[in-house]
Amino acid sequence: MTVQLYHGDCLELLKTLDTSVIDAVVTDPPYGMAHPCNYATRKRGALAPCNDWSDVYGDDKPFDPAPLLALNVPTVLWGANWFADKLPPSGGWLVWDKERPDTLDQSTCELAWTNCVKGVRRFRHLWNGMMRASEKGESYHPTQKPAALFRWLLCLPWLPGEGSTIFDPYMGSGPTGVACVQTKRNFIGAEIDPKHFNTAQQRIADAQRQLLLF
Repeated sequence: MTVQLYHGDCLELLKTLDTSVIDAVVTDPPYGMAHPCNYATRKRGALAPCNDWSDVYGDDKPFDPAPLLALNVPTVLWGANWFADKLPPSGGWLVWDKERPDTLDQSTCELAWTNCVKGVRRFRHLWNGMMRASEKGESYHPTQKPAALFRWLLCLPWLPGEGSTIFDPYMGSGPTGVACVQTKRNFIGAEIDPKHFNTAQQRIADAQRQLLLF
């Protein structure tokens, strides 16, 4: 298995990257929702302390999926309900059920558009503040998703299997890369934020060490 990590703008990277090796795109891009990430300042942590983060790079403007669609490979785009008007129609959506109460003023589920999955598929995994089914007490990113979510979707029968190469152009803190290592896939990841890039680099290296141990 190989891991290639790039610190920089993924759109610039695509101009020089050998895209012929990419078998699938799996990513959680900026949605264009201008989501404020100063959680502590806004007192979002009702049950436990929370952090103030820098806002997600690029989230202050509409997201354009066209460069990723042009790769013409199986693709999974989280948050696609925010830019569905820029995507081809598809019946293959993923639903991450966070098992949050419906009375919460935050989303209880998240959606991903795909061009490869058959039908709508659901993954239940508790993710509600400090109450989590995994990564308890591990705070890496303001819009963090669990590696377990990416392990699940990579193992769906419509995604390429072991030995394939997965590209995540907005890898954030690296959950896609961690999941690729854990499921024996090659990984190419890019991240423009230096703090998140360093976190992703460390997490993916830790996953590789764990794999060697077992």
